Amino acid sequence: MKILSRKTALYCSAAVVALSCAGGASAQQAAAGTATAQIIETVIVTASRRSESLQNVGGQVTALTAADLAQMHANSFADFANTVPGLSFASGGPTNNLIAIRGVTTGGTQLGSAVGLYLDDVPLGASTQFGLGFQSFNINVFDLSRVEVLNGPQGTLYGANALGGAIKYVTAPPDLESFDARAEVEGSDTAHGSYNDGLRAMVNIPLFDGTAAIRIDGLQEYDSGYTQDPDHDRKDVGSGQTFGGRVSFLWQVAPDVDVRLSAFTQKIDGDGADVSFRNFVTHQPVEGPYDQSYALAQPSSNTLNLYSGVVNWNLNWAKLTSVTGYQVNRGTYESDLTPLYDFLLAAFGVGATPFGLPVNDTTRKFTEEVRLASPDNKSFEWVIGGYYDRETTDESVDLVDGATANGELPVYNALPFYGFLPSSYRELAVFADGTYYFADNLDLTLGVRYSAQDQNYQSNISTLLLFPNYATIYHYQAGSNGGVATYLFNPRWRIDDDTMIYAKVSSGYRPGGPNFVLPPPFGQVPASFKPDNLWNYELGEKSTLFDGKATFDFDVFDIEWNGMQATDNVGGINQLVNAGDARVLGAESSFNYRILSDLTVGGSAAYTDAYLTTPSPVLGVLTSGARLPLSPKFNFALTGTYTYEIGGGYSGAVNLSEVYVGGRDAGYNVSPADAFAGTGNPLYKLAAYNTVNLGLAFFLPHNMELDAYLKNVFDVRGEVSASTVSDQYLNPHFLGLGVPYAPVPVELSQPRTVGLVLKVGLN
Repeated sequence: MKILSRKTALYCSAAVVALSCAGGASAQQAAAGTATAQIIETVIVTASRRSESLQNVGGQVTALTAADLAQMHANSFADFANTVPGLSFASGGPTNNLIAIRGVTTGGTQLGSAVGLYLDDVPLGASTQFGLGFQSFNINVFDLSRVEVLNGPQGTLYGANALGGAIKYVTAPPDLESFDARAEVEGSDTAHGSYNDGLRAMVNIPLFDGTAAIRIDGLQEYDSGYTQDPDHDRKDVGSGQTFGGRVSFLWQVAPDVDVRLSAFTQKIDGDGADVSFRNFVTHQPVEGPYDQSYALAQPSSNTLNLYSGVVNWNLNWAKLTSVTGYQVNRGTYESDLTPLYDFLLAAFGVGATPFGLPVNDTTRKFTEEVRLASPDNKSFEWVIGGYYDRETTDESVDLVDGATANGELPVYNALPFYGFLPSSYRELAVFADGTYYFADNLDLTLGVRYSAQDQNYQSNISTLLLFPNYATIYHYQAGSNGGVATYLFNPRWRIDDDTMIYAKVSSGYRPGGPNFVLPPPFGQVPASFKPDNLWNYELGEKSTLFDGKATFDFDVFDIEWNGMQATDNVGGINQLVNAGDARVLGAESSFNYRILSDLTVGGSAAYTDAYLTTPSPVLGVLTSGARLPLSPKFNFALTGTYTYEIGGGYSGAVNLSEVYVGGRDAGYNVSPADAFAGTGNPLYKLAAYNTVNLGLAFFLPHNMELDAYLKNVFDVRGEVSASTVSDQYLNPHFLGLGVPYAPVPVELSQPRTVGLVLKVGLN
């Protein structure tokens, strides 16, 4: 492992002493009469497909409970992501994110997801690159039991695409015993932007003498953007409107059998992204610090409709679980790629004109998982099961002339590019995990999963960029099939009742498939691309200290990533390739400490060093050692919560937190020769930043609560992510031709935001 610098080592040491994660005691619990509790709350998770204490899981898992999310006033992924060790992301605007765990990503060249995303036990999103699988849907966190973030590959229990890890959004189940209802009204104001609002409500109704219950929730939220486009008179660009709801019905059919049926829907409409144009060389704003300039508006919309049924049957000797899911994901995105295509089409005599790239994508996905799990007998515990996935995706991609009503180029009376790309994916898998207890304090878990995939892909395209007869539709059809096995080796040794040491060797994979092949002489890549896979080697410890008042977790890991998947841009058209190998070295830590019954501190920290171990000509990198994009080498989060009694039935809580995100890379340090050829996204270094957040809660009689919060107290302008796709062809080698670098759109962190939330409950 590379030696840390002294500054980094000092940061790590400070974080280990003062770390915090959002698992600290919540103000809501204090108000409910637990202010005198002296121990850290035990959090139960289902990371291993069975319920167990977070401190008992042999791997790095972060669990953010409903109280934790409320304490940080989180509504979506970006509100909590930077508090989780090893988790990073590139923002795709209000509708989606590209998520990385432990640095496993190729950034802007990535089309398939490297993180498994789940709503309860149902996998979300497309399994393939053709369904824009890298775009993780922004699930609203209202009325969740918790969010679980599982670091490292989860291939045996979570299957494909969980190379870096998995994120589970666990919804609150219906309560069979008591009526409950809640409503929240939120209003806030964001500096450099405008006003935001939110309305959320939930009702839980027991039915049939406590043998059934229904839980219904709904929400609407508006988040103003905070960047401006003065050149085109657009204000508050980056705004998002969210509508969503869920209905969940739980029926206790018999003492040993229960059935849960759920319907979930959420739609997000976005208006561009919160990006500011930066000079590629100097990194200074091209205009104002929160200004951008796009010839075309860039609206987006993303909708998820999910229907699921879960059956649990306790057979006494084992528990049988069936999880059935059907979902429809619809996304529409419009991107302004004027600088890139003005340059590419200049050779065809096309003058400067705005070029837009509308993408419409619909994935329909049916999944079924059946598993048997043994009781918790502390002798030999096992889980066996099978999984089936069938999905179809229809994707249309057009390049349009934004200056004409029909999008066609006037000279050619045709679209510069037209593409209809239908595809299908089918997977059948079997898996098994077994844990053998050699003694009360020593056990070993072995796991294996075998997955067989079958894919079909079609492309129907016409393009002025490559074909002499641009009016001809070029049709191509291909298929592929294959099988992949993943493994788990996970011993645990409990030194005493409060300390556990574990080792973990695990593997993950992402399916290969048929490629986007162009006709000769442009078909420069293989007709298919191979799966990529990785191995994770991890050693860690988990401790409970000071008679249950504190917890401390620490791990180190080494990831070997082979055949990583990326895209190669040929004439402005992406093709899928295996781009080489990489390695990730890192360490993660988190701790919580209830110093007093009214005072809890805690935090999290991670060190991640992700780099190429081979040259990658596809990425424009001709030597090994280049850093992978997106993940900071170092990040940490610190938080403290103090609860107090006011008297007369009133109490309150104060929460203070700080989040630090280290420097990251967007793109790669592309070689001069490849920069000239237009290969790879050039390197843009994102500066480190930190934000301070303050929250104040008042707990009132009659089950009411009033919260005030101040996010980003010092109004720090953090650089979250950036895209250098337009600079792929516009580089210094063309300066002699009068073609400068294009401005870099840099996604900015949320500026200072002050808000109020009123919560009312009935139970």
